[in-house]
Amino acid sequence: MKILVGSTSGRKIKVVEKVFTTFVKGDFQVSGHNAVSGVPETPYNKETFEGSRNRARDCEASHEADYFVGLESGLTERYGQLYEEAWATVITKEGKEFFGYSSGLKIPDLVVRRMKESKLEHCEVMTLIEEEFGKLPNDTWGTYSGGSLSREVSLEEALRNALMQIMPGEGALYLK
Repeated sequence: MKILVGSTSGRKIKVVEKVFTTFVKGDFQVSGHNAVSGVPETPYNKETFEGSRNRARDCEASHEADYFVGLESGLTERYGQLYEEAWATVITKEGKEFFGYSSGLKIPDLVVRRMKESKLEHCEVMTLIEEEFGKLPNDTWGTYSGGSLSREVSLEEALRNALMQIMPGEGALYLK
């Protein structure tokens, strides 16, 4: 089985390997492709979904595999608060699309305040904060939480939620 990830990020490739291991019995190969997300570096709201879908579709358009995976993290506003979440798109070799997203982690007030004050994007503010407070984990969730959580948690959850629809457990309603 061949799985193509719409990214060359080692982090995203490892996430795909880990999550597929829980669903697939047997051998599979995961590789990365420098796919185009078509969204800003920090996507907001629906752009995060679109980025994951664009990455998977870019892989599908130019390669052969059994599964094409797009993963994208971004920000979303809910109930007056800003959260970071991840979206996953999985396209089968037959062209069927499946989607999943993660729970969101609230962006710390310090980060939101600095974004508003400086009128800078999230990624730019995070670079400044890491310079100010010292290099924290190269990971937004890790930086927010002081290393207690990592962004892999959200990427894994989003991908798991998409794969559950394709490879559900016995008796699952997805099979009905």
